[in-house]
Amino acid sequence: MTDSAGQPNAIDRYRRQSAFGGLGKLGQERLRQSRVAIVGVGALGSVIAERLGRMGIGKIRLIDRDWVEWDNLPRQTLFTEQDAMNQLPKAIAAENHLRNINSDVQWDSHVLDLVSSNAVELLSAFDLILDGTDNFETRFLINDVSLELGIPWVHGGCIGASGQVMGIIPGVTACFRCLLPEPPPADQLATCDSTGVLGPAVSIVASWQAIEALKILVAPKLNKGESLEQKRCELMTFDMWSNEVRKIFLSPVRPTESVASSVNKEPILATKGCPACFEGRRDFLYGNRSNLVQILCGRNAVQIQNASPERVDLVRLADRLRPSGTIALNPFLLRFETENFVMSLFSDGRAIVAGTEDPSVARRFLTQWLG
Repeated sequence: MTDSAGQPNAIDRYRRQSAFGGLGKLGQERLRQSRVAIVGVGALGSVIAERLGRMGIGKIRLIDRDWVEWDNLPRQTLFTEQDAMNQLPKAIAAENHLRNINSDVQWDSHVLDLVSSNAVELLSAFDLILDGTDNFETRFLINDVSLELGIPWVHGGCIGASGQVMGIIPGVTACFRCLLPEPPPADQLATCDSTGVLGPAVSIVASWQAIEALKILVAPKLNKGESLEQKRCELMTFDMWSNEVRKIFLSPVRPTESVASSVNKEPILATKGCPACFEGRRDFLYGNRSNLVQILCGRNAVQIQNASPERVDLVRLADRLRPSGTIALNPFLLRFETENFVMSLFSDGRAIVAGTEDPSVARRFLTQWLG
């Protein structure tokens, strides 16, 4: 059946997925009313956005700070060679394609870096947050927002042919800092540049995240059998190259009521628990652990966030810089290449300087050319 404009109606469009007993018509209606935010629209985020968009989520917000490059194309499934040639921001390019896949969804894209100063505003109106990021600091920030606002989120990560997925429900399951209390040192982290990554592995992890998202959005409303809250304390890990899948059950890290002192054998109260969900700390949300300067691991680049963002007139700046180097300009960013550096400047004042991993060198370059 079609409507007056010749388009299939919603019943026809989603009939095969709503025929699945775990979803049903009630679950499909719940999806239509749901709002999700995807942080990072690269390898994981682009697959998540397409899967959830095709299923009829009501509103999907896309948040990404980066632009499409040629080496994204083997694994970032929404993007085309034309997107890379135009150096389109990933959030904009993704929305352009996704609107043609499902125009019923309310798509909402933001070319921004998620930081402590904007995280609550960007995420507070949503029912679920999905992790498509590539760095631990942003994941810790999402975890803080999740706990502060009571919004569930689904963590995912992939490198090489391995990945992991974890659904997190504030006040019910373990949180991300129960799993990992502190970000690991940068020199201990493998990256996609150093280890590589396989597109099919990314798609498996992202699709699993999308399934977890559906269960969180739908199951609590269906009241069938065991509640979702009784099932969600698990971390799924995958090694697709060796065909290994593991389920690791996690409990929130609670402080021990008492421990024996090694000095006088007297019981003393232990204070160690999860810094976030039991001690109540929001180190990354309140800014004392956030960083306006970030080394972009594996990219030989430094990102510098403007502490007081002001809109930048990219066209006027391009005219000023053009005599001194090579300029590429689109409505969303300006790229300026000179000597051994490439600066990518966004209209909100955020800059990425490629050609160094030294923040002082990057700052000096920006001061030299931007004042």
